[in-house]
Amino acid sequence: MQGETQPPGDPPSVPSVFDAWETLVTGDARAVAGVRDLVENSWRRCLKTGVDPAGREAPLVCSEDRLGLRRERAEDLRGAAAPVMGDARAFLAETGTMMVLADPDGVVLDVEGDGRTRDRGEVIRLMPGADWTETASGTNAIGTALALGAPVQIHAVEHFCAGIKQWTCSAAVIRDPVDRTALGVLDISGLSGAHNAHCLALAVTAAGRIEGRIAKRDLNLRARLIEAVLSEERWPMDRLVVFDHRGRPVRIGDRARRLLKEMALDPARTGTGGAALPDWLKIEAAEPVFDAARRIGAVCVVPQGRPHLPGGARARDLTPPPICERPADPFDEVIGDSPPMIKAKATARRLAGVEVPVLLTGPTGTGKEVFARAIHRASAVGQGAFVAVNCGALARDLLATELFGYAEGAFTGARKGGMAAHDGTLFLDEIGEMPAELQAHLLRVLEQGAVVRVGEAHERPVRVRLIAATHRDLPAEVATGRFRADLYFRIAVTAITLPPLAERGPDIARLACHFAASAARRHGLVRHPPADEALARLATHDWPGNVRELRNVIEQATILTLADRIEAADLPATIGAGHVLRPQPAETAVSLDEAEVQAILAAATETGWNLAATARRLGIAKSTLYEKLRRHGIRRPGG
Repeated sequence: MQGETQPPGDPPSVPSVFDAWETLVTGDARAVAGVRDLVENSWRRCLKTGVDPAGREAPLVCSEDRLGLRRERAEDLRGAAAPVMGDARAFLAETGTMMVLADPDGVVLDVEGDGRTRDRGEVIRLMPGADWTETASGTNAIGTALALGAPVQIHAVEHFCAGIKQWTCSAAVIRDPVDRTALGVLDISGLSGAHNAHCLALAVTAAGRIEGRIAKRDLNLRARLIEAVLSEERWPMDRLVVFDHRGRPVRIGDRARRLLKEMALDPARTGTGGAALPDWLKIEAAEPVFDAARRIGAVCVVPQGRPHLPGGARARDLTPPPICERPADPFDEVIGDSPPMIKAKATARRLAGVEVPVLLTGPTGTGKEVFARAIHRASAVGQGAFVAVNCGALARDLLATELFGYAEGAFTGARKGGMAAHDGTLFLDEIGEMPAELQAHLLRVLEQGAVVRVGEAHERPVRVRLIAATHRDLPAEVATGRFRADLYFRIAVTAITLPPLAERGPDIARLACHFAASAARRHGLVRHPPADEALARLATHDWPGNVRELRNVIEQATILTLADRIEAADLPATIGAGHVLRPQPAETAVSLDEAEVQAILAAATETGWNLAATARRLGIAKSTLYEKLRRHGIRRPGG
């Protein structure tokens, strides 16, 4: 696609380009004359994906809190771009133009430049939170540069949407200095007459400066990462694989290199989600490395003896691990024999054989997804796909595409095809967080057995087993109007309540031993079950975070202990030592501990619920505070 890039040259003939555009959008598919190839090709892509040629503005896809999350994810890019954009301020003011920084999804993060131009830009939503991909806003420098992977200048009438044809823009893609993946786009835009051909050169130069700053920062981070790793005596350096903050291997010990070569494994595939890799080599299982409060990389230890190999592969000099067959009853894999767990598993086992929706309820961290997977494997669709979607962790546009799929070319990076769980199980975690408009869409899919993909107008039949989960009191949510009553009755045909860990008594010790063994395997350690004194302390804790909290405590203790088993002294001081964290009521305790909730409430009360001041007092970004308020369900009194 980069071959389509053409130099901007002189501005095109306005009448001829406009006539060609009118000819194309009114249904004449023949080749048009007087238009650059890259522009004509972009116009045709826009027609194919259903962009409205009469459009007058870009869609605003991010609320303030969602924009804050995007900005946090792009913190490195924004930090490198800020001084470059600041240096261009005088040029932008003098020429009546503005500079725009967008993420690799084409969503605007920051703008800089002439105030009057920025005000006019907001009319077409050339502003933070707006989507400027081709599929959303038609031909434009940001979206077309992303589509082509090359610098682009789009003159006024060359834009696809009528409402943007007064603007001229130039953009260049900002790339990762190592693997050249797109990190974002830098754009210079202005009303026709203010913008000139030199703007494209400035955009390319500025993007290059940003890439240089990113490269310099990455080298510095790698140096600090290696220094931090080498200073740790507990890691066997010869069997260590070190990953940078982007998940790329930067150092492999000599013995680790030989073992990986013998197993025909490539650690570089961890960053690309290589499914053939064993669990202990995937980046998700690596131990993070921090510099102050910042995560600068991760490490994993290549185990000695009999490491698990992907896809049944065998190393030349290593004995393959014993084959462990999955139990005939999937519920045997759900650890727990306490009375409430026996009851929950018995109910789930019966419901697995019946084609009805199942609603899993219970506090956060009780293992609802583990139950959902067991129900799936025990059901008639157990050989089909199991697709888990967290309704509270995705932006609305991404949630829609994850649930219902999208037409070819409708979005960048979303799941193609129809509902991915067709002939399988769709697990909707945190369904109580689902936006109202998607609740209506999901209800239609469940009632009609058909889905309309994003970017299409016709229905596609879909067969899916639905399992939903929530920590919320859905009947109360229905009563307040936050959740649709008709959808609730549709998904809650049958329900299973999972007990909190504190009510599971002897299961705590079994789970602790299981998590300790799993953590030891992942990190290549030789560890025995926790000592009796440690198990006794674990049994006295209230476990507000439930099974997830126990797993995290055991994982940390397994890694940090200097002995061959977890001793009582290896546990955090808050565990079983009289400092018991008790869960908040359901409407305020979601996933973090009581201390964080109390800190937020105290700071908010002291500042009179001024959220900007509250964030400063807590030492966090305002967007982070918004996310914590949402996650905990914290609301202003009387609000």
